[in-house]
Amino acid sequence: MAGARQERDVVKKASSVVMARYCGDVDFKASDQSLFNYLLLRAYDNVAPGAVHQIPVKDALEYGRYDRVGLLHEAIERLGRGLIEIDYKEGNDERSIFAHFLSADISKSENGIFKYAFDPILVHFLQDPKVFSLIRPLTSQALAKKPLFSSRLYEAMALQFHKKTPVWRVTVQELRDFLRVGDRYARFDNFKMKVIERAVEDVNAVAEFDVLVDYKRGGQGGAVVEVAFTAVTKSHSRLIEARSIKSIGTAKRPPADLHTIDMLDGKTFEERGGPAELMSETVEAARSRIAEGEDIGALIMAWREENRGRSWSDPDRAFLAWLDMRNEQKADPLFKDLDGDIFGQLLEGRE
Repeated sequence: MAGARQERDVVKKASSVVMARYCGDVDFKASDQSLFNYLLLRAYDNVAPGAVHQIPVKDALEYGRYDRVGLLHEAIERLGRGLIEIDYKEGNDERSIFAHFLSADISKSENGIFKYAFDPILVHFLQDPKVFSLIRPLTSQALAKKPLFSSRLYEAMALQFHKKTPVWRVTVQELRDFLRVGDRYARFDNFKMKVIERAVEDVNAVAEFDVLVDYKRGGQGGAVVEVAFTAVTKSHSRLIEARSIKSIGTAKRPPADLHTIDMLDGKTFEERGGPAELMSETVEAARSRIAEGEDIGALIMAWREENRGRSWSDPDRAFLAWLDMRNEQKADPLFKDLDGDIFGQLLEGRE
C-alpha cells in the first residue's frame, strides 16, 4: 500500500525528459506494452535500482490472457531484447539513454515464479510521465468526455502517485477553485456527492491507480475543512477486472427480447441494465472462492447491480476478478469500509 513505499530516489530530479520512444528491430506486439505496464504497476511501490520483483507465473498468464507459458516467454523475450530511447537534459547537457525494458528469470511451469528487474538506467526514468505514458492507459483521452473536474483531479493525483507519500491535502475552498466549479453546489453535501465522489469514480475508472478520499472536520461535529486524496496501487485482481471491462457508461447490445425474465434474479435485461448469463463453470469456480454458507446467487446479483451499464468483453472473468477483489477488501482494513464500486474500473488495456 501507499504507506509502505520504500525510501528511494527514482525520478531524475535535475533532468528534463524531452522524448521517449521505442527503438531497435524488435517487432513489439500491443500486448507486450500491456504486459510491461502490468509488471510495472505490480512493482510500483518498490521500483528502485537493483530491485528484483517476483509474481506467480499464473498471474502474468491470467493478465496477459496467454493460454500457455510459451507465449508469455515470447513476450518476455521481446521485452528483454527491445530497446527504449530517451532524450533528456541535465542542466545544459543534452543526453540520451538506450536501455532494455526488462531482465527476467521465469519458470517454465504455470505454477512457478516469475522474477524480473528493470534496466538499472531505465529505472530512474520509469515514473517520469513522458516515459510512463508510452505504456500506461491513455487516461487523459479516456476522461475527455467526462466533466472538467474529473480531468483536473486526475492531473493532480497523477503527480502525487509518483511521490513517496502520494497524498494531496487541500482545503474545501482550494479544492473548489482547483476543480473550477465556481459557486455551483454551494452546500458541501452536494459538492461532495456531485463533484468529489463523481470525480473519484471517474478517475478510478481509467487511471493506473485508485484514489481514496478522506474528510477532516473542524472539531467534533464541525464542517469539513480539509479533503485528503491518496493514490494507491491496484492489486492483481483489480487489474484483471479492469481488463475485462469493454466500456464504461455504454450499455452492451441488448438481446432481441428485452423483457425475458432471468430465473436467477427475476429481472429482465431492461430492468437490470446488463447481462445475466455466467457460465456454469464460472459459478462453480466462484463457489470455491467464497466462505461456507455464503449465497453465490446473492453475490452474482450484487456484482450485476454494482456494474449496471457496463459492457464486458469477458463477463465470466470479470465476475471472478470482482469476487477476488471483494475478498481482498474484507481482509484489508484499509479497504473494508469502502464501496466496492470504487475499485477495478480501469478501461481495458490497449490491445
